Amino acid sequence: MKKLALAVAILAAGAGGYWYSQQQGQNALSNPALDYIPADTPLFSAQLKPFPLKDYLKATAANTAMMAEDPVLAEMLADTSEPAIRFGAFLYKAYLDGLKDPDALIKRFGLSEQPRGYFYTLGALPVARMEVANAAAFWALLDEAETFSGFKHSVGTVAGQSYRAYTLGEPGADATKIELVVAEREGMVSVSLNTSMQDAALLEHALGVTKVANPISATSQIADIIKTHGFLEDSISFINHQELVRAVVSGDNQLGKQLSALVAEEGEDPFQAIRTAECQTELNAIAANWPRTVAGLTTLKVDSQQTSMDMKLVVETKNAVVLAALEKMRGFLPSYTTNPQNSVIAMGLGLDVSELAPSLTKVWNDAMQPKLQCQPLAELQAQLSELNPAMLGMATGMADGVKGIAAALIDYQLEVVDDEPKLNKLDALISLSAEDPALLFNMVKPFAPVLGQIELKAGEDVDLSGFIPPEFGVSAKLGLRGQHMVVYSGEGGKKAADALSSEKLSANGLYGMSADYGRMMGPLMTLLEASGEEVPPELSGMENFNMKIQMAVDVNAQGPVFRSGFVMKP
Repeated sequence: MKKLALAVAILAAGAGGYWYSQQQGQNALSNPALDYIPADTPLFSAQLKPFPLKDYLKATAANTAMMAEDPVLAEMLADTSEPAIRFGAFLYKAYLDGLKDPDALIKRFGLSEQPRGYFYTLGALPVARMEVANAAAFWALLDEAETFSGFKHSVGTVAGQSYRAYTLGEPGADATKIELVVAEREGMVSVSLNTSMQDAALLEHALGVTKVANPISATSQIADIIKTHGFLEDSISFINHQELVRAVVSGDNQLGKQLSALVAEEGEDPFQAIRTAECQTELNAIAANWPRTVAGLTTLKVDSQQTSMDMKLVVETKNAVVLAALEKMRGFLPSYTTNPQNSVIAMGLGLDVSELAPSLTKVWNDAMQPKLQCQPLAELQAQLSELNPAMLGMATGMADGVKGIAAALIDYQLEVVDDEPKLNKLDALISLSAEDPALLFNMVKPFAPVLGQIELKAGEDVDLSGFIPPEFGVSAKLGLRGQHMVVYSGEGGKKAADALSSEKLSANGLYGMSADYGRMMGPLMTLLEASGEEVPPELSGMENFNMKIQMAVDVNAQGPVFRSGFVMKP
């Protein structure tokens, strides 16, 4: 059982890097590869349109080449006691080395310049399928890895299709045979597992020999996801919560049947407690209320000069109470938290504190009704009943009217003075957004005597230098900017604070963050070099890491939304 879990983890991790071939001009949803993917797959992730891999690698080469210097990888390569680990480490090292020369990487791996690929499960069986432009080069690379590691393959055949099989774990260690299988058919390389518990038909599907009876291509699942969430057709992923729940409570889908077979072999049934009529009804109802987690691209631009992507992940829900509660709790995020052009790093928490307790109480009340009959769920419900969030109202009373808090490191410089690091420049800002920030400040003063002498008035900033130890070399000021109380340092901090004067409070999100990795790491690397300390290999070149990112958490009509994006240049 442990060996099977390890094998699945290895294959799933390896599927993170897609290898595909050129298929420009086709409709992403009329893709023949989808005929081999079952409609009830619990997990699906695919690059449905050709991805400009060569341009992407060239645009990111300067930023990713440093990854080849990995001490953990070096240890894995040197571990002669684990041929399988050395085999995988060799392939990963070949990939990392190839990042320095994208043309050589594509040639060595047999890749296309415009690839597509797929990762999904046949029940519990993970499958990665990838198109290759030069299968001979791909096999030659595996031969190199075998020679280096001593991890040898055997040859198997299913329905006339030959494949390489790599035995995982110690032979004869238990009754379960587990093999990592690799096959190539019509320009498509398939990687999956073969175990003594599965039948030949499953392997045929995994290797692309025979199509599945209920393909996802015969449904509108992918098209519906794209339309509902506004994704591009290029890349779509999802986790099907309903199929996962069906598998454990009724066992009547492909995953469920596989789990039942595994349980029978193990001699104990961990699902017995939830395969009652009550649990089936209640757990299926919960899954129907939270059917899927979906993810996809909303923008994509890749050329040899720049790569930029925006992605969105949505936890779909039909629970109107939860959606309404999250909507009510949305607070204010200043614009400086979401623009990586303006800061080294910035983040903000948008939260309407006055709505926190009542919104959570509504969610809590919804979770308490009706009284559940499924024993594990009833026990969980009983535990939740002791955590009534109405008490939060007392704790948040002092912060009533607060809509959000945010902070930004706008710019900084470090230097070495007398062998000690010193902050040479600090432009930073902290802001509290509220309906009446001055009133909140005056309410807090009695509980913080150090603030007792400060009078906060609009248009009059208060110097806080006396509150900061002189060895820090930092000065700061406190002031009001419209509905925002600010603490800032440096000219950059003051400029950002002043810009807040024109920003009116609005419910625009729950969390926002942005960062510029190059500006973040530059002063730190300069400090390390000036100190005479040896720069660790894994940090070497980080000052040239030209990547800007942003993330956000919000809610829309479909459910909680997690957004992320980045821009990377050579």
